[in-house]
Amino acid sequence: MTQAQNTPAPQPTSVPQDVRAGVLAGLMPFGAGMLLTLGYAWIGVFGVVLAAIGAAGWAFWWRNKYQQWFPQQVTTGSVVGTTVLVAVITLLLFVSIS
Repeated sequence: MTQAQNTPAPQPTSVPQDVRAGVLAGLMPFGAGMLLTLGYAWIGVFGVVLAAIGAAGWAFWWRNKYQQWFPQQVTTGSVVGTTVLVAVITLLLFVSIS
């Protein structure tokens, strides 16, 4: 028996699950980019290095928590938590620029 025969068929997802996955797929890179920009605005090039380490740590934590980058079953709490985190980073960036 081959590996392909042992692999279960993927489960169909609902529209709300797809929307949550799409929102996360947009928020994660946007949040990482905003974090890099915030690091540059605060400290300069060294801030970008620190922010890159922070963004890599965020990605590493996410991957270890869900065992994949974009899990099939995304919870609403994950979307809300990521949205709040990105909103705080964006707010800090706009406050530090003005």
